Amino acid sequence: MSRRLRCTAGFAPLLVVLLALGSQGAGAQSPGDSSLRLALPNGETVDLRVESHRGFGAVPASTLDRMGWRSEGGADALRLRHRTGIELEFSPGSPFLLWEGDPVQMVHAPYHFGGEFYLPVQLLVDLLPGFLPAAYTWHRESRSLLVEGAPRPEAPAERSDGPAADDRGGGEPGPDPSRPPRVVVIDPGHGGHDTGAVGPGGTTEKEVALAVARALALELANDPGLEVFLTRDADEFVPLWERGSQATEWKGSRPGVFVSIHANALPDRPEVRGFETYFLSEARTEHERRVAAAENAPLALEGPDEAPSVDDPLLAEIIRDLRTFDHQHWSALLAEIVQEELEGFHPGPNRGVKQGPFAVITNAMMPSVLIEVGFLSNRDEEALLNRPEFHRDSARGIARSVQRFFERYPPGSASR
Repeated sequence: MSRRLRCTAGFAPLLVVLLALGSQGAGAQSPGDSSLRLALPNGETVDLRVESHRGFGAVPASTLDRMGWRSEGGADALRLRHRTGIELEFSPGSPFLLWEGDPVQMVHAPYHFGGEFYLPVQLLVDLLPGFLPAAYTWHRESRSLLVEGAPRPEAPAERSDGPAADDRGGGEPGPDPSRPPRVVVIDPGHGGHDTGAVGPGGTTEKEVALAVARALALELANDPGLEVFLTRDADEFVPLWERGSQATEWKGSRPGVFVSIHANALPDRPEVRGFETYFLSEARTEHERRVAAAENAPLALEGPDEAPSVDDPLLAEIIRDLRTFDHQHWSALLAEIVQEELEGFHPGPNRGVKQGPFAVITNAMMPSVLIEVGFLSNRDEEALLNRPEFHRDSARGIARSVQRFFERYPPGSASR
């Protein structure tokens, strides 16, 4: 089943503070940038040191013992139970926590260090105040987390050593609160019993797609003007026709894009390498028809239903409708930007923007692209697609593509 991943974009002002606490390498930090204060109901205050073992702000899970939580678990998972009965579950290395069984996306993953289980500082300054506002309040001016019943601290005096600026520095304006967040739906191709393409070394398309998609979700979560969704966040099968329709439901009336991540294969031509991005239209070449057929193959795994086949007249009607709504033009533009960004780091050739009748993006009523990040059938490129560095670089390139695209879409909108 496809799932909505609740992201930090809904709490934009808190995320700005989170980034200030957790950022590294952007210049010297003042002592206040590496600590925060916990205000307890009995009037006691505790200064918490924010550690940066992994390059982002984190606090020991034991910190929550004084905030009404009880912890249990071992090396594989940490479970926290609140005094009200709410349960959270964290896994080291995974950016997704389970909040009462529902996945919630974090900016960073928890980890073990020095015998402690560390949680991203985002949990304290963003998620707990956002999801449990009656129990926790983030007091931004004093950098304090107020537990229910704690007295409200006084804000520090105004600084007079320069012009006012927001928490990000540089005096840049924050996101426009009057504009609803734009939507990005990330679709990791295949999943579950549908492995997709398989490389000579055994790497599956579903694994590569999920790794890149997760990294992309983390990149985009840093943008407070976006709300990010994943059609799947684990190795599970999601029907093709369900993905686009769910994406359309998530988007609603807001501007949005649909990005489907895949990996290519040409077993009879193992020398072929490179990356290409597709938008929805009729296939023009044999290669485009072959790729569309391969990516539409999971339709046969879904059993009989009312979804049209790729040769059905209904699909042609949908494509005509997309032209009417001008989604096709914008999808082609997004595909061009993706190719430009991937070309900046990808060692394979830029195979260009292509088109085809892909079921997964047929009923996503928004600009949509299908990205083939490389060829698993090429041994060198299969090794590349396995590297975490490639997943990260791909995510950054696609994230920049989405942000560049939204500077021009929808027509007449203000830029970021």
